[in-house]
Amino acid sequence: MQHQRRTSAVEANTDPTPADIEREFPLWRIWVGVDRLCHALRTQGAALTARGEDWLDLMHEIERAELMLAEMRPTGWAGPT
Repeated sequence: MQHQRRTSAVEANTDPTPADIEREFPLWRIWVGVDRLCHALRTQGAALTARGEDWLDLMHEIERAELMLAEMRPTGWAGPT
């Protein structure tokens, strides 16, 4: 199953909040690290990580990681997202 994009804070012309990102990407855990960067870890399926300078940057990095994962899956993949 491919990631279905829902209406997000970005589409509403506002910066996303952590809650927005958690709603849009429920398989990811997000936090701010001691390095003051925003971090994310995919908690199910493929072990992916992402980081960004702010929540918007992190959201874009998660989207890139999910796209990369989708492109690497074999045709007809029916496993967990």
